[in-house]
Amino acid sequence: MGTLERNKSRLRANLYMACALVLVISATLQVVSLVSYAREEAFLVALMNRIASPSLPPSEQAIAISNFLSDKSDRSNRQYFLLPVFGFLRPTAEEVASAGGDCADQSRLTIVLLGLRNIHAEKWALYDPTMKPHHAVVELDSEHGKMVIDPLFNLWFPRPEGGYYGIESLRQNPEILSQRVRDLAARTDDPVRDDQYRLREYPLNRYIYTNARTINWEKSPAMHLAYRILHALLGDRANYISRPEFAERPALMVVYGAIIPEVLALIVLLGAAGREKRMTFPRRTALDPRMSSSPG
Repeated sequence: MGTLERNKSRLRANLYMACALVLVISATLQVVSLVSYAREEAFLVALMNRIASPSLPPSEQAIAISNFLSDKSDRSNRQYFLLPVFGFLRPTAEEVASAGGDCADQSRLTIVLLGLRNIHAEKWALYDPTMKPHHAVVELDSEHGKMVIDPLFNLWFPRPEGGYYGIESLRQNPEILSQRVRDLAARTDDPVRDDQYRLREYPLNRYIYTNARTINWEKSPAMHLAYRILHALLGDRANYISRPEFAERPALMVVYGAIIPEVLALIVLLGAAGREKRMTFPRRTALDPRMSSSPG
C-alpha cells in the first residue's frame, strides 16, 4: 500500500471515529435529557396539585399559578439545563418554580403547568412603539375563551360582563391595559395582591399589546431576517405563528436538537461507506478492458 493510500485509509478511519463519537455523545445527551425530563415532570405535577385543584376552571388555575409566582424573584434566572452550553435555552420550569425569574421565565412555568392540565397556553412578546420587544405574557384557552395573564405582575383582565380579555382585545383597545393597571395599583383592600409596587412601576409606554407577536423575532439577526421573509410571504399572519410546545422545555429541545448532528453524522458515514465501496469494487463499463467481448 502506497503512502497516499495509507493517508486516505487513516483519514477514513478518523472520519468514522469522529462520526461515531458524535452519535455516542448525541445519544447520551438524549438519554440524560429524557431522564431529566421525566423527573422534572413528576416534580411539576406534584407542584401543580399543590397550587390548584384540577376541578377548577382553567382561568382560576391560571390565576392560582400567577398568585404562586407573585412572591418569587422577578430577576432573570441565570440557571440552565444540564450544561452551560445550553444556557441560551433559559432555565427549566422547575428552576423557575424554585428561584423565580423574569417575564419570559415566569411565562414559561405558567405555560408548562397549564399544559399538565391540558390547558393550551402560549407565550406572547410585547413590543414598544419602536418595535423593540420588552415583555412576555401568556394567553390561554379559558372556559370563557381567550384570556391573557401576566405572571410577572400578577395581572389579568376581566370583562365587565364576565370572562376575560385576550390578546386581540388588548391589541385593539390599549385603554383596557392602562385602566386595569391604574385600578389595581390604587387598591389597598385586597390581601391577595399585597405586592402592588410592581404594578405601580408598570411601564405603560413600553409594555403594550398593540404590536404583540407570538415570537420574539429580535433575539438575533437570523431570527429578524426570518421574520422579514415570513412577513413578506404571510403578511400579518407571521405575527400569529404558534410556538411549538416543546420550546418551553429545554430537555426536549436538547433531545430534538441532538437529532440534527445524528442525521448529519449518519449521512457522512453512509456517504463515506458508499465511496469506499465504489473504490473497492469499481463499476465496469463497456470501455473497461476487463470486459472483453465474446471470442470469435
